[in-house]
Amino acid sequence: MKSVVCTKLGDPKLLEIKEVDIPNPHDDEVLIKVDAAGVNYPDALLVQGKYQVVVEPPFTPGNEVCGYVEQVGKDVDLKKGMKVIGLPEIGGFSEYVCINKNLVIPISDNINSLAGASLPINYGTTYYALKRRAKATSGESLLILGASGGVGTASIQLGKILGLTTIAAVGSSEKEEYVKSLGVDHVIRYDKENLKESAKKLTGGKGVDIVVDPVGGNVTEEALRATAWNGRLLVIGFAQGEIPKIPLNITLVKGVSIVGVWWGRWTQTSPKETAEDFKELIGFINEGKLNINPKNVYSIQEVSTAMDNFLNRKNIGKTVIKF
Repeated sequence: MKSVVCTKLGDPKLLEIKEVDIPNPHDDEVLIKVDAAGVNYPDALLVQGKYQVVVEPPFTPGNEVCGYVEQVGKDVDLKKGMKVIGLPEIGGFSEYVCINKNLVIPISDNINSLAGASLPINYGTTYYALKRRAKATSGESLLILGASGGVGTASIQLGKILGLTTIAAVGSSEKEEYVKSLGVDHVIRYDKENLKESAKKLTGGKGVDIVVDPVGGNVTEEALRATAWNGRLLVIGFAQGEIPKIPLNITLVKGVSIVGVWWGRWTQTSPKETAEDFKELIGFINEGKLNINPKNVYSIQEVSTAMDNFLNRKNIGKTVIKF
């Protein structure tokens, strides 16, 4: 089978496409024939050795896939040919991958593979962040930093489903047009406006209830200062490349909570709750409430280009590899 292999940590251009053996599933594993795999910013960090979990080469990146059950271990009830999404720790950028049965979720055939491969990381992370970490309630306001990316896209869509007033922060006209196409309620332009002042104005001087922050850097403090009393700032990542230093007195005077969101770890410790969330997300799709259309679709040979777009802050929307 073809597989993307990281043989040396560094620039994504060092990744190689190799022919490797199809793996055999262990008793509690499912072998999936991959139809599509999602690409995310952490994948680009992982191959550089800059992610919070360091994997020594050689390895295959990729931790969200959609495809079909090819073979199962003796302790697995799934049947060959079933359409599924899966969450391998690594190994997703391959034509076949083995995944623990607890991290394989059946989906209906009417969900196309590109949408299926887009669902786990961005939508799983965002739903966990809003529902379980922020405990968002209908009527609250949601400020989304880096709103044109994968997490941002999911935040706008899921925020609307949960009854939140969505405010997208973006830095260009192209990105503004994109978030407007998703139905966002308000847009703040980083490059033209003061984030705090604009957020306050849009909320009648109150400030925002929840901030989704996959960006980091200096914008985090600005967003924290834009929160309302008892606000929540959800720390999801640091796409800007800088981990911010926050004056803690802001949390005291605003009663604001800074909440870490490591969804990947949570899926390992809480598989039952993970399955519950996926059932709800898939329900949103089947009910027509959630429409997932990845903006960027690449071949396996183009995976380094896909990662470069994340590192160069050029990515808009969700990115997927189609096999």
